[in-house]
Amino acid sequence: MFGWVMNCGGRLMVSRQIFIRHQKPKRKEQMKSKFFFSLLFLLINVAAQGKNLQDTLFYKNFLSIVKAYHPIAQQANLLSGLAQAKRTKALGGFDPKIEAEFDQKYFNGTRYYSFFTPQLKLPLWYGVELKGSYSTADGVYLNPESKLPKEGLAYAGISFNLGKGLFIDERRADLKKAQIFAESYKNEGAIALNDLFLDAGTQYIDWQTKYKLVKVYQNALKLAKERQRAVILSVKNGDKPAIDSVEALLTVRQREISLQEANLDFKSSQQLLSDFLWRNNNQNIDANKLEIVPQDLFIQPVDVNGGISDNPKLLNYDFKIKELNIERKLKADNLKPELKVQLGLLNEGKTFIGPINSAYYQNNNKVNVGFSFPLTLAKARGDLAETKIKIKQTELAQIDLRNQLTNKITQNNFEIATLESQIKLLQSTYTFSNQLLTGEETKFKLGESSLFLINSRENKLIEVTEKLLNTEFKLHKAKIKNLWILGNIGGSIDDEPDVNLLK
Repeated sequence: MFGWVMNCGGRLMVSRQIFIRHQKPKRKEQMKSKFFFSLLFLLINVAAQGKNLQDTLFYKNFLSIVKAYHPIAQQANLLSGLAQAKRTKALGGFDPKIEAEFDQKYFNGTRYYSFFTPQLKLPLWYGVELKGSYSTADGVYLNPESKLPKEGLAYAGISFNLGKGLFIDERRADLKKAQIFAESYKNEGAIALNDLFLDAGTQYIDWQTKYKLVKVYQNALKLAKERQRAVILSVKNGDKPAIDSVEALLTVRQREISLQEANLDFKSSQQLLSDFLWRNNNQNIDANKLEIVPQDLFIQPVDVNGGISDNPKLLNYDFKIKELNIERKLKADNLKPELKVQLGLLNEGKTFIGPINSAYYQNNNKVNVGFSFPLTLAKARGDLAETKIKIKQTELAQIDLRNQLTNKITQNNFEIATLESQIKLLQSTYTFSNQLLTGEETKFKLGESSLFLINSRENKLIEVTEKLLNTEFKLHKAKIKNLWILGNIGGSIDDEPDVNLLK
């Protein structure tokens, strides 16, 4: 769309040829000069094209390098492993458990008692737990209730909650949260990458703009020096007053300063760009050793249809609300009375289940029922109220962020429309400035103008070109910001970066 701006260098070269054409050297020398400059210009173009093909850092490849090797991007990739670790930790609440207890007392050579009870516990969903154990007891001074058959006593039972803990408990809440964390951490990584790509993409386009400005001032200085040589020759031949050589020298000096400033800005921008360039061994690229150039055309970020609903920062509140709702259910469950029931079968020896009949079940069982209920429920009610307030706070924060993002994208779209309008005006200004310069050159050829006026027209053309390049930079920065608001800057990044040019 805006690639024609770089034709300014070519336009300045044409200006040089028009200026020289009105001079009065010998025809043979004029033809030699034209041939020399044409050959030199051709060789420079070929060399430049070869370098660009070999050492061009394209925008997509740049972002793919950032995504693959930048420390922040690597941290974002580690979040998925952290989510898996949390899920594994939550599953630990349902791990089968083997326990064993041995208790013995000897005194003055007498064994008072000896107990040994290995057991296996298997937690299940809905607060159910299966338990199996085998107990032995021996000794002189055993309590009657602790006496067991000589062969030992096997136990197989089940425990469950009928009040608090029936539908949700700490173990199930932790596991559900861990499942939400898996999505939440992935979204946290998207937030980090989205912010990283915004900074990296903006810096790339800044670097690209500074590079183009260097080329504009290089061409301007080259033209000024060629004019200076032509003026000196005209002054020697008596065709021009000596003051014109001072004017030509002043123009060269001014453009040398402008080029130095442009080079300084370009080097500074390249230094900032190198902050985003890393190798796969976690070593940052040395900006002083970078021998790369940006791609010629300005980047046109792909416009994404859709709203702000996919913005990762907005989605982050959804995950927080889901997590708090699980916490709310757990706190609400604490308002219920605690009623825990344990049912078990006993059997002499190591066989856990004896004959299957009702008489056996009635005569060989162990039952335990526990009940508790706080009278005021102060802690449970306070915890529940606190969780509800946190949910409301999170919902309000999400509403506020949604409104901010909506306003940002509206303002950003208005900025894009304004910048596009400015670019059209600058294109027209460029055309008019070009026409004025051409007319001034024609008048100069007829002896009705001066070198000062030609330089003034040319400086105006350079000024418009610089303004146009900077406005294009603002436009593309605004488009990248739009993608950032929508959360889709890295949507089309290649997964396999080419790092061969980062030597």
